[in-house]
Amino acid sequence: MKRGFVLLVTLLVFGVFSVGYGLAEVSKRDINTATVEDLVQVKGIGQKKAELIVKYISSRGRIEDMKELLEVKGIGQSTLEKIKELFEVKPLDKEAFKKSDADSSH
Repeated sequence: MKRGFVLLVTLLVFGVFSVGYGLAEVSKRDINTATVEDLVQVKGIGQKKAELIVKYISSRGRIEDMKELLEVKGIGQSTLEKIKELFEVKPLDKEAFKKSDADSSH
């Protein structure tokens, strides 16, 4: 009986730590492909701010640094930090870009 209890507690402890570890490893999304619906999930970002962010990024094609979002009206440092919890600038996939560029030249 005692052995079964120790086994149960051990499994529960390892289960809790593995779930917690998995949550910490959630990958961030690329801000350059974010939609309004994605951005409104950020605390402090409503529909209007989300639309401004998407419009800002699409007018430039993409951003290279998250700090560029500080140029968007209504986005300050604290809001930027909240955005950075869920989003990042991911590197442009140059191989995919080269392939699509080559495909479009035919």
